Amino acid sequence: MLKRLTLLALVLTVAMLAAACDQPSIEPPIENPIATTSPTAPETTVTNPPETTTPPDSPDTTVPAEEGDGTTPWWLLILGLIALVAIIVAFVSRGSKKPVAVVAGALTWKDHARNGYAGARWAYDALSEDIAIWRGNAQFDGVTSVGQTASTGHAETWGELADRINAARDSLYALEAASPDPRTADTARATITAMMGLRDAVDSRAEARFAYRTAESVAGDDPNALIEARDREVRASTNYSTARNGLATSLNALAAVVA
Repeated sequence: MLKRLTLLALVLTVAMLAAACDQPSIEPPIENPIATTSPTAPETTVTNPPETTTPPDSPDTTVPAEEGDGTTPWWLLILGLIALVAIIVAFVSRGSKKPVAVVAGALTWKDHARNGYAGARWAYDALSEDIAIWRGNAQFDGVTSVGQTASTGHAETWGELADRINAARDSLYALEAASPDPRTADTARATITAMMGLRDAVDSRAEARFAYRTAESVAGDDPNALIEARDREVRASTNYSTARNGLATSLNALAAVVA
């Protein structure tokens, strides 16, 4: 665009300068030959009548040059050209900043895919069965905050879960919306489902651990409650493994899209 405007300004410059230089020349005034005599006329014997001369107060018969012939002074053309170039430069300098900001902030579907994969992979590593068991024990012991338990790393990871998973989900939703083909959209949607399924499985595993610790504390009163709580833990662990395998499959498919 800048090159085109520069070329346009150059063309206008040449055209206006040519118009300024092509001024019609003003012919010198031509006197009206009212009474002319021939200086080389031979003398004759015939007596000629007295010559007629122009009276002193006779109006000047010189034809003046016409004014206001419609031409534009060269200095006015140059001022107009300078104003035109200034306007073009102002528009170019003002409009050239906005596209840069748009391009800098725009994300392609590939960017959404990479961000979504990175977030989902972090969730896969963080949502381990160990952190689920820690969560259940910490809830039972009342030490779920950082600094109140020896497993401060698990507490810090648990504190990041909500934000990291939400960010990954947003990226995958953006990938689904901007996907170039249905296969990519299906992969993004499947990864979201698998990631949230693993998150729910971790919560269920933590609740099963909490229930077992609770039943264990009162095992003398109801031995069957401890057995039932133990079976619940086994089922929660199985469901967790299934959910984790599902997310691993979705991550492999998403990795193929990112590559």
